Amino acid sequence: MSVLTGPGTRGAPAGGAGAAARPTAPSRWERWRGPLLVAALLVALALVLALLAPRTSREPLAADSVAPEGSRALARVLQEQGVDVQPVRRFDDALARVRDAPRGATVLVTAPEVLVPERLRALADLTAGGTDLVLAAPDAPALAELAPQLRPAGTRPAAPADPGCAVPDAVAAGEVLAGGSTYAVVDGAEGAGDAAVCYGGSYAVLDPGADGPGRVVVLGQRRVLTNDVLDEDGNAALALRGLGTSPVLVWYRPDPLDTPAGQAVPLRELVPAWVVPAGVLLLLSAACVALWRGRRLGRLVPEPLPVVVRAVESVEGRGRLYAQAAARDRAAEALRAATVRRVRALVRLDPQAPVVDVAEVAAWECGRDPAAVRALLLSGPPEDDAALVRLAGELDALERDLRGR
Repeated sequence: MSVLTGPGTRGAPAGGAGAAARPTAPSRWERWRGPLLVAALLVALALVLALLAPRTSREPLAADSVAPEGSRALARVLQEQGVDVQPVRRFDDALARVRDAPRGATVLVTAPEVLVPERLRALADLTAGGTDLVLAAPDAPALAELAPQLRPAGTRPAAPADPGCAVPDAVAAGEVLAGGSTYAVVDGAEGAGDAAVCYGGSYAVLDPGADGPGRVVVLGQRRVLTNDVLDEDGNAALALRGLGTSPVLVWYRPDPLDTPAGQAVPLRELVPAWVVPAGVLLLLSAACVALWRGRRLGRLVPEPLPVVVRAVESVEGRGRLYAQAAARDRAAEALRAATVRRVRALVRLDPQAPVVDVAEVAAWECGRDPAAVRALLLSGPPEDDAALVRLAGELDALERDLRGR
């Protein structure tokens, strides 16, 4: 068994003794340490500022939103005028705020179209008790419960308009941004004489008088309440006169997920109608792209290897490496491990059988001294290259005896 080939001396160190030592370049960490530290400080500062900054909503008509479609400017002006603005999202909280108001309250409903009839009737009861109500672009079901004297009359594009009526608030405000949803008075309806329509139907008031129930104001143009147009024309005056009639303003933005017990809204009603067709179209598009760009796999084609390496070259290469490093212990360990693995198969022992058992069975099979076989398979590393060569020969002889028995 040939294990070590080539010279048995150690390889000379790479490079001549007179080779000049190259200067050590600065490590990558030393080069980038300063910029990385500055970037980490900037990220930490940004996180701290983001955590300390006041969190405001970005939703339309939110009393704390500074976005163009928000209403923070109107809420601030009302607070400066002495009105206690109380934003709420849950219907029960809105009712509780109205009950807790000692001198009356005005309720602004920014999205009455999402309320169920049960809650619309509860708001109507508040109005019957003297609470003023302001509705932002209500639909027909909301009007049927809260202002049956009015009906929807279509929509109009947004444009400034004059009051066109004798309602004091509208006359004082003058020209405002009108359009959006429009409304008309229902002829012959009970209490129709208390209803008035202004700005081409974009503003309606149902005012039963001082001794009647609360006043109902209908705003067909929601943008009158937003930050982007509040300071234009008479928008601010109209909004302040409609919302500042009571010491407390309950700013109710209905949450679509806040539903009465047992009346949970199905998920399909919360998802826009275009989501399902758009999802199907995207899936079909993805399938078409997959068919277009997919790889067509044919039958397997064998290819010749570019280089054929003989097994003996690997053995010789490892032997030269062991010889160059003077790793006689590693070489002996590799030889013994390979021999033990093959002997286990020859004597039909379990692959995990201890080496001592392998030595006993191998000695009995070939008629050798068990102590000598144990020493051959378990002794320490050879003292020199000659001893290593003898070890390889003895291991080879043991395998030949087992094969020829």
